[in-house]
Amino acid sequence: MKDLLREQLIRIVQEYGADILKNPKKVNSLLKDFCPEESRGKIFAITQCLREGIHRELIDSSKRKTIRIEMSRLIRKIHDNFGLKEDISRWAVESIALALRIISEKETVITTEKSQVIEQKFVETHKAISHERIVEEREKRTTNGDELIHVERGSFIMGDTWGDGFPYERPTHEVTLTYDFYIGKYPVTFEEYDIFWSATRKSKPDSEKWEKWGRGRRPLINVSWNYATAYCNWLSEKEGIPKSYDDKGNLLDKYGKTTTDITDVVGYRLPTEAEWEYAARGGNKSKGYKYSGSDNADDVAWYASNSKSMTQEVGTKVPNELGLYDMSGNVWEWCSDVFRDYSSSPQTNPYNSIGSCRVFRGGSWYCRMSFVCVAYRDSVSPTATSSGLGLRIARALP
Repeated sequence: MKDLLREQLIRIVQEYGADILKNPKKVNSLLKDFCPEESRGKIFAITQCLREGIHRELIDSSKRKTIRIEMSRLIRKIHDNFGLKEDISRWAVESIALALRIISEKETVITTEKSQVIEQKFVETHKAISHERIVEEREKRTTNGDELIHVERGSFIMGDTWGDGFPYERPTHEVTLTYDFYIGKYPVTFEEYDIFWSATRKSKPDSEKWEKWGRGRRPLINVSWNYATAYCNWLSEKEGIPKSYDDKGNLLDKYGKTTTDITDVVGYRLPTEAEWEYAARGGNKSKGYKYSGSDNADDVAWYASNSKSMTQEVGTKVPNELGLYDMSGNVWEWCSDVFRDYSSSPQTNPYNSIGSCRVFRGGSWYCRMSFVCVAYRDSVSPTATSSGLGLRIARALP
């Protein structure tokens, strides 16, 4: 029997050129279109190799004529980083080398026959890894102490699904997020931001209100979009991962190049508007609540009727279906996107970077009830600040 997946990878490189390997998502899609469901584990291995830049390292080592030594190192790298068995890692690296014509079929260790034998191992390993990651990484904490919740990918209807909202919450439309991500369990608090300020001296809150209300676990307020993204970049740099924004507020991919594709961004960032609403609604565990976690705003939100005209400590109301707190009320939360009117067309991984005003969501301590609905949206200049405006961080699942 032929190794159909390996042959298809070779054909893809022949048709599109070696540069196609710089686009793991495209390769993944092309392989899935051609190959049977049973090969999805192998496709996972190839995709992870490309995301790790294995193809570039293979090309470099072939120029230095150290290909055999480098291939052994790269196989160990994939094995160690993703927990794949050695024969699975070897098959993936060898397949990419074959597609690049760096080695010949005769030089491979994993032959076609061996590939058929380990086919089932790929499927089982991929399933085990996926399940293990979901269980182990349901909650995560940054090195600065921010707590994060894992949100699984999915689809939902975005906008005023109740029919009693504001015009800019309509038309409702289907949104699909094709990736898992993390989002803050709580809004960022003074406790976390003050560490950032001590390390960078960028901007420290200095309002009499803050001192009167208290700091600590109260949500950060009076932070502009620009300083919110600076906090995200600082977190990324603190953990040694590529930052998400340049000085102009453009998104950056892992190579530091500007992008409008949110799936290319690996560092900490503000949630997209779609991510924010999907998470606020409860993700794939949603029960359809109007407010984040309940149809009764008082259960989940600090707003004008119950806040005593000030922010409250985070996590003191009921969480939503995902275990997220304060997504309705307490403070508005910046989103990464620039505001735009909705379209009725289905959207996949939407992100808007054209325009000037940035979106904020969730309502705050001084808002009436209609503003703390999960569908409500508004926008303002990225330099603006408010005693009811804070942030919540997000990051795509590595």
